Amino acid sequence: MLAAIYMIAVSAAADGYVTGAAYNALYATIVGPFLLTFLLMFVSGLPLSERPGARKRYEAGQNWEAYARYLRRTSILIPFPPQLYGRLPTMVKRTIFLEFPMYVFDPTKHSDNAQQPAGQDARKPSDEGERGDLLAN
Repeated sequence: MLAAIYMIAVSAAADGYVTGAAYNALYATIVGPFLLTFLLMFVSGLPLSERPGARKRYEAGQNWEAYARYLRRTSILIPFPPQLYGRLPTMVKRTIFLEFPMYVFDPTKHSDNAQQPAGQDARKPSDEGERGDLLAN
């Protein structure tokens, strides 16, 4: 299979049969995939779909707990078994699987109606007198 692709696409250029504008167009086969990857990862693809999609689902209250579990176990860009991906450390996900922080939705940082985690008091003490009142209760 690879030999056939080489014979059709590359051998003519390598043997010197392609010249002029056609030879220059062969560089597009090298530059094109890099440009497309850049556009998808940083301009139009993932930045416009991952974080805004998760935010919309969180704010609409559409079973956020199950969706957050899905996001933790599923690679954004590179297919990988969810059972293994969920166990990987964040550093591996960021470097090898290219899951940059700009794609990750954190409800406490990125939502207008962030909910207070369970078990925490919604009030926050602003000065020492208030802190003493909360500790006394």
